[in-house]
Amino acid sequence: MINILFRIQMSSQASLDILFFRGKLSSMEYVRLLRPKQWTKNLLLFAGALFSFSFHLDSLLRVLIGFILFCGISGAVYIINDIADREVDRLHPTKKDRPIASGRVGVTQALIFAILLILAVFVTSFLIDRGFFWIVIIYLVINILYTFWLKHVVILDIFVIAFGFILRAVAGVEIIDVPLSKWFILTTLFLSLFLATSKRRHELLYIEEERRRKVVNLYTPKLLDVFNTIFSTSTIVMFALYIITEHPEYWVSMIFVIYGILRYLYLVYATGGGGEPEKILINDPYILTDVILFILNIVIIYLWKGV
Repeated sequence: MINILFRIQMSSQASLDILFFRGKLSSMEYVRLLRPKQWTKNLLLFAGALFSFSFHLDSLLRVLIGFILFCGISGAVYIINDIADREVDRLHPTKKDRPIASGRVGVTQALIFAILLILAVFVTSFLIDRGFFWIVIIYLVINILYTFWLKHVVILDIFVIAFGFILRAVAGVEIIDVPLSKWFILTTLFLSLFLATSKRRHELLYIEEERRRKVVNLYTPKLLDVFNTIFSTSTIVMFALYIITEHPEYWVSMIFVIYGILRYLYLVYATGGGGEPEKILINDPYILTDVILFILNIVIIYLWKGV
């Protein structure tokens, strides 16, 4: 009887450990599950405030909250993706070290964590802004479809990645309730397609065939080069149309956009970069400086106009 009671107690304790993430696991493993290095993508939410020139404290605070919520929902998506891809990730040179692929976090623990995170984001988003709430839902649904189906469909896989960036941009506009520019959305679309195509090119050329996802093998370097030419050029053209038609006083910002695209092309074609665009923003001093100067240019002209 004592032995049975002891086993029941141990079983109950193990369940609680799973539910509340106690035990030997470090809390940092759950932070790694959320891929904080990818959170730079969610900075796109601030683009709505930047390009609508909504620099009021209330607007910036709402966007900051939206940024945190998108870090949460995108983190939950990464967890679901890591659960689905754990066997393939174990063969990848870098992905094998992820918490689930390495076995440091169990599938059950990770799934419970993801569900709790999704519920928390849903409730908070619903209370803040209904439009933002529906964007979060669409983002989650699209990315679940991507995880289990769309990432295996050639061309659609890069479009879904781009659509994720568009949803971030739209979410940033929605949460502060400002008009949505079609040129701004098109610029975001082509820039996102450019980054996604560069990522596929890096996977195709620099990761061994048996270690990369099958859809990558359906591309060719020449095809991806053509895509990159189209998308990089279109990004510059769409942004130029945005500036010319809506905010001609900010024409100087075109210089930084063109330089940023050319610098990224240099990193992709001359150094073999492009595999992790979220790292380039932080690690490449020229890209980082270009982005800072781009933002400063807009803010300075905005303040100068207000004088």
